[in-house]
Amino acid sequence: MPVTVGERIAASIVAFLVAAMSVAYAIDRAGFAIPPFVVLAAAVTGAVLLWVGLRAGSSARRETVAFVAIVAATLAYLVWLASPSLLPLGSGPDLTHHLMLVDYVERHWRLPHDPALGPVMGEMIHYTPGFHLLAVLAGAWTRTGGFHAAYPVLALTVALKAGFVFLIAMRMLSRSTTATRRALASLPSRAPGNLGGLGGTDSSPRPQTLFAVAAVLMLFAPREYSLRSFTDHSFLAQVVSELFAVAMWWALVVWDERPSRAATIAFGIAGVGAFLTWPVWIGPLILALAMTIAVREGMPRRERLFSLAAAVAPSAIAAAVHAAGRARAAAIVGSGGFVVWPSTAIFSWWFLILASAGLCIAAMNGRTRSIVWLVASIALQAGVLVVMAKRSGADRPYLALKMVYLLIYPLSVGAALTLTYVGLAFHARLDGGAKRAALQQPSDGPTRPPSRLSRPSSPSRPSRLSSPAIVTLVALIVSRGLIKEPRHQPVVSTPMYLAGRWARANLPPGCIDYLVQDDDSAYWLHLAVLGNARQTNRAGDPRTFEPKEALIRWIQPEGLPFAIVDDINALPKDIRTSLDVMQRFGPAAVVRRRGRSVCPVENRGAR
Repeated sequence: MPVTVGERIAASIVAFLVAAMSVAYAIDRAGFAIPPFVVLAAAVTGAVLLWVGLRAGSSARRETVAFVAIVAATLAYLVWLASPSLLPLGSGPDLTHHLMLVDYVERHWRLPHDPALGPVMGEMIHYTPGFHLLAVLAGAWTRTGGFHAAYPVLALTVALKAGFVFLIAMRMLSRSTTATRRALASLPSRAPGNLGGLGGTDSSPRPQTLFAVAAVLMLFAPREYSLRSFTDHSFLAQVVSELFAVAMWWALVVWDERPSRAATIAFGIAGVGAFLTWPVWIGPLILALAMTIAVREGMPRRERLFSLAAAVAPSAIAAAVHAAGRARAAAIVGSGGFVVWPSTAIFSWWFLILASAGLCIAAMNGRTRSIVWLVASIALQAGVLVVMAKRSGADRPYLALKMVYLLIYPLSVGAALTLTYVGLAFHARLDGGAKRAALQQPSDGPTRPPSRLSRPSSPSRPSRLSSPAIVTLVALIVSRGLIKEPRHQPVVSTPMYLAGRWARANLPPGCIDYLVQDDDSAYWLHLAVLGNARQTNRAGDPRTFEPKEALIRWIQPEGLPFAIVDDINALPKDIRTSLDVMQRFGPAAVVRRRGRSVCPVENRGAR
């Protein structure tokens, strides 16, 4: 199957994002400040070069329209979830830590390299900065700022990731198996290109297109892994990295069908993007590629080695450059943290049944076996990470559990493969029965006009509707959960952000308290907006950010002289009447205590 226009669009966008990250990162490593519009020109050039390199062999208009519709619909849903603010939806310390790095890059147009910043930035001084660079660059290009560009960038990557799942499923489902051919041999002849006429005609959507759409729908069945990773848990860099991991899988599938230099280059480009955003996904994709190359028939050993080396070299170079001087950063593989344990309730029993059956079907066909290779590679890396977590004494295998977030992609495509075979069997049963009924008509007597059932070139109406019916059922099941997904109120807001920026420019950042309704809001203001260091007694004390404790501190005499308020009208009356408003930003405000106050000298500075 040649590369289609939709695939060229998707790959070119990935090339744009990777080029932007890579050029900005390289400029920083060379010791220069990052010029955003020079990076923009380089990113556009990279996208154009890959567009030209991936020569389209087929327009595939239906597939391109479906791809664009999927990306647009997913993006619209994500915009609806975060409207009207379009700010990051999650909570917890991870959100603040990511926004800290975004703030630092935007202020300095450099990444943090000074070891003295360790106590200020924590592990973010060593973090792969791909997502943060994209947010800051997008903020500069659109003149909105990195804080406001962070969620739109993430939403775009999630939508494009859904589009890639559709493209992968299209290629997988278009490859007929021996069992499919045998089943088709007993059916009436059909128009070409309909996957054996499975529930479609020339005037209706082809069945592989419908079931590829179902693969995207089923991606959102385990919403804990496809949505809540960023709407609840703020795994921002990980979520963005999933786009590049899925793009690597798409390039692998294209190469497996027809080995080419363009597919190898696309794999390497996406690999750089995956490493620079969140490198944990690199291992399974490279291992799956190695398995695919190893079992490829009719390819000389030298070509196998060259293909593997060319695909892996770009990400290997990126890893070597980033690892220089950051040997301690590798300790993260044994770290702990909160990740939900996978369960049947999270995945839904029907999804697990379809996905398991799909893995069995894929294992019997060499042309769809990359699904199995990827699942096996994910499981292998998860096992290694479990061992490393146990050796380090972590309370739970944090990164091993994170591998489930990548697992949902091959499982969704496998589930769509199962639906394709179910639809084929249903179609064969209906049209087979119709054919037998037509053959059993009496031969004597007046000649009857040919009935619809006796026409060999057109499947019966029930069989034409079988594929849409199956996909519609999946859509109803998944959409019900998506509609019920809660729309969280962000713990960050533009008024608080503006108040914090004003306070940082005009007041000692360490002398400010937080009269806000959420402790995550206070934590974000303290570190990401005001720029206070992470490794201080005040930052390490949970009471610093506890809303009730802050109100008590403000009532008591000789507290900190200033405070940021998220909603001045929501303050208790006795507090509201005992302060002076210095500057107001909508409902938020910067206020000053009346009477005596104390601000220790060590709190007066910030990064």
